[in-house]
Amino acid sequence: MMLQPLALINDPVLTPREIEILEYVTLGLSAKEVARHVAISPRTVERHVENVRLKLRAKNRAHMVACAVRAGLLTVSGGQPRGIFKRGSSRRNMESV
Repeated sequence: MMLQPLALINDPVLTPREIEILEYVTLGLSAKEVARHVAISPRTVERHVENVRLKLRAKNRAHMVACAVRAGLLTVSGGQPRGIFKRGSSRRNMESV
């Protein structure tokens, strides 16, 4: 058995769906808007957001995004977060949601 450093054990582990929802949250989308994009209910989106917030020990959505960046779960760039847009979609389509 190999022991891992404490920092690695305490790093938050997010599911692929939680990461996807987190990426949409960084764009400022509401739960209802995210729900339309991923074909789940707004309540389920809120549950994912709450799970991410708790895993990151964040106080609110803004703090959650800051914690995700600090933990290396998100990167800050001039472009869109990875994996958000499907082929054929555009930023203009997202903004009209």
